[in-house]
Amino acid sequence: MASTDSIPVKALFYIEPKEPHNRVQHIGCRLLITEKLIHAGFTKGGAFNLPDGRVEVVLEGEKKDIETFYIDIQKHLIKLLEARTDDKDRLKEMIGNPGITLTKIEFNSNIRVLDIGLYSHSLEMAQLEKGVDAYYDLTNAIKKLTIVLDKNLKP
Repeated sequence: MASTDSIPVKALFYIEPKEPHNRVQHIGCRLLITEKLIHAGFTKGGAFNLPDGRVEVVLEGEKKDIETFYIDIQKHLIKLLEARTDDKDRLKEMIGNPGITLTKIEFNSNIRVLDIGLYSHSLEMAQLEKGVDAYYDLTNAIKKLTIVLDKNLKP
């Protein structure tokens, strides 16, 4: 007979601000969670921004693996987000003080959990966003250089 720990289960938890004026969206949570799910070996799961400002995380796998993943995110989320950003002050301003928290994990067989590949677009979008940022910086530098050249070349 198979161990109950090896039977796949479905779970969800939310990443939410501790205070209403703090933010958990647009700080890299979805990207980070998606990458962590993939690296942890999950084939089903994802992270979503909700209209109320929270991030919902759904996943399917062995209960012990889900619990380990949850504990790791709970302990290290802010440090992981800080390690990814070039603007730690902006991140701290967005998450605020006292910061962000995870709700208790909920195991529920009725949760809809899709293949993680459907959510990996977050990873692709992050790369696209970096390219757009580089393009924006480059076009601004060209504009500034053009102004300087125009001033220096005028008689």
